[in-house]
Amino acid sequence: MNMVDDLDAQPIYPEETMPKERSGLATAALICSLIICCPITTIVGPILGVISLLTLKGRSGKGFAWTAIIVGLISTILWVAAGLFFGGMAVRFIEQAGEVTTTTIEAGYDGNYTLLREGLARSSVTVSDEEIASFIEQLQSRYGKFDSAVMNMEEQDQTLKPTSNEAPLPISLVFETTDVPADVLMEVIPGGGFDFELKIGCIRINDSKNGDLVFPTGSDCDNTNASD
Repeated sequence: MNMVDDLDAQPIYPEETMPKERSGLATAALICSLIICCPITTIVGPILGVISLLTLKGRSGKGFAWTAIIVGLISTILWVAAGLFFGGMAVRFIEQAGEVTTTTIEAGYDGNYTLLREGLARSSVTVSDEEIASFIEQLQSRYGKFDSAVMNMEEQDQTLKPTSNEAPLPISLVFETTDVPADVLMEVIPGGGFDFELKIGCIRINDSKNGDLVFPTGSDCDNTNASD
């Protein structure tokens, strides 16, 4: 077969039916939008899709570009909604942990041991009045009047070993004379839907100067008990 035969064997398209080159940018946009497990790529996908629509210049890929824009926008909206929802749940968890700890310790300062026990988990609710009184007396003698309990976002080291329904939380106890770091083991009690309730399993106050305080003694917050 000579060169003339080779030329004759090539398909000849009219100019208006010649296959157009697909835009690589449109293809990249669609790929990014389809990677829905990554919120960053679902944002990049629609951006690339818009850019590809503006720069097609006779190339194919308009369908890819529009698909990338639509899929990417939907995925991004879902990611934002999920972020807002779970972010709100996290804020609610942090606030409730501080409120439960504050209410429980305040009840002890007020001598309302019934209310104090309402903030305790089932594993600790049987603590005696004498042990409650001893714990509160030590708090008063060391730190004075109790004000509030807030999440300690700077403290991340945890030595408590929680079970599947417990969460060890770094809490800062605010007194009239000082702020004291503490570890609180919270029992998470699921409610209906996404609702939950927090109860205190135990408290360990980390005081290198005066010695640690554990309430109740012998609980999971007690290092001496854990090492046995």
